Amino acid sequence: MNGVARLPLVAVDAECEVRRRLIEPEFRVGATQLVEPETVVAVAATGTGQSVRIAVAVELGVSPQEATRCLVRALGDRVEAGEVVAARRRGLRTFQVTSPIAGRLERFDEETGSLVVVAEAPRQPVRALVAGEVRAVQDDTLAIRVVGDLVQGTVLLGPECAGPLVVLADRVDRELPVEEFDERCRGAVVLAGMTVSSAALRRLADVGAAGVLVGGLSLSALEPLIGGRSGERMRQLVLTGAAAWPLSLGVLLLEGFGRLPLAEPVFSFLQERSGRWVSLLRAESIGLERPVALVSSRSFQGRPLEPVPLEAGTPVHVGIPARPGVGRLRSAPFRSRTFDGFMFPAVLVERDGQVDQVPLDLVTPLGLNP
Repeated sequence: MNGVARLPLVAVDAECEVRRRLIEPEFRVGATQLVEPETVVAVAATGTGQSVRIAVAVELGVSPQEATRCLVRALGDRVEAGEVVAARRRGLRTFQVTSPIAGRLERFDEETGSLVVVAEAPRQPVRALVAGEVRAVQDDTLAIRVVGDLVQGTVLLGPECAGPLVVLADRVDRELPVEEFDERCRGAVVLAGMTVSSAALRRLADVGAAGVLVGGLSLSALEPLIGGRSGERMRQLVLTGAAAWPLSLGVLLLEGFGRLPLAEPVFSFLQERSGRWVSLLRAESIGLERPVALVSSRSFQGRPLEPVPLEAGTPVHVGIPARPGVGRLRSAPFRSRTFDGFMFPAVLVERDGQVDQVPLDLVTPLGLNP
């Protein structure tokens, strides 16, 4: 199994392309323009608008074909809530149908005599979140070339975000008390150590923190936020990210779910970058398999993010759920066999003076010398 290589957990001066895909954007920047994390690059919809079906034929007591002639507004028109959209005169009386919402008249179903009104989704400014050069603006997507220092995480809960890095933790295995999260956190991405409680997350949201970096997050911390330990709720939280997250800040879990300490080399790497702008981005935004913390650089001289060979002597991160950490390879990848004959790729990893066999899928090149 020689020749196995993977992208490193940590990379310095990596050249990346960040792609922001937006809904119905009005772009405010163009190709080759330089942007900062706080630069407004577009105004875009925050989601899809609510739609309402009005049974015009039923309400007016006419056939679907007759209902078409009763419309008093054209398709495509924008109407306000309570505005008349159809009317019919019968004798001395006029019967009217009004729209229950403000929106646009999208279509009329001639088979049922129903009119569909679609509300406009709220629109808001969209920030770049990274420092770099706009490479392309096309359709609904903005591409920005970025050079920065990168740390891969496991799960990003909540929205993508950016802010100056504030380091409050002094140890990789410490949980900070709620009182530690104060005005220093406003607008910042906070390196909080091993984990945070649900009360601490609410406190961070209250003081206006942009995001938080932790080793892990326990189920007991999540339950009060998502309404219980339902497997379906957890699945939706992981799959949909911001859509199922009740807080305004993003939370990047560097190790995974549970009370998991940060790897010491990764913690030191982030500590050294205190005060610099860091962005928490989803995997799809940066073209990787995992979400990242990206510390933007002002340099335009970067290196492509390239795989690192897995060979004896390579520093690695081991993602064993119950005991993550760092070590050093003592073998190249090989095929191992379970007691029942199942074959799987593995490596030998030395950690804390002990050599263990670890499934290859749980090993990532560290990218640093611990």
